[in-house]
Amino acid sequence: MNRSAVIKNLTALLTLGLFAINSCSVNNNTAAQKSDSNEDQFSATSFQDVVNKAFLVTHDHDIQIQKWKRGEHNNNTMASITDSYLPKFRELITMTKNLHTPLKFENVTKLYLYSLESELQSNVLFKNSLVSGNITESQLSVKLYSDALRYELESFSAFKSTATKVNNK
Repeated sequence: MNRSAVIKNLTALLTLGLFAINSCSVNNNTAAQKSDSNEDQFSATSFQDVVNKAFLVTHDHDIQIQKWKRGEHNNNTMASITDSYLPKFRELITMTKNLHTPLKFENVTKLYLYSLESELQSNVLFKNSLVSGNITESQLSVKLYSDALRYELESFSAFKSTATKVNNK
């Protein structure tokens, strides 16, 4: 699967994932209000904030990639644009690491962190492949981008599962 196909699938799945998180956060907030334990009071809003910011950064970068694919950017310009997005991904990783996550939700943030780290590494390799023309770096970039999507979906699934368990307490 090439990067464009992964991007198209990612956009559709992120939209569904954000919808799922919105639905679960409402149920989770209700459950947290019923619970006496601080552990159950995972801030779904904080997690959702990180997810929303990541979606926007990824989406904005993907718009630039589409421009590059249409010939509106050359490889050096696209490499420079990609390089300018790397600090944004590092900031998202820091935000995720700084979430105060109860034990029950640790897997959620761990998987999401893996997703962001994979996407960051994908973009580093993408940038390098644009400059060097190295096909192996390009292929590894696509693999890491696919991994990022898989981790993200696993994170959303874990969130939904855990929120449902907390809600059913």
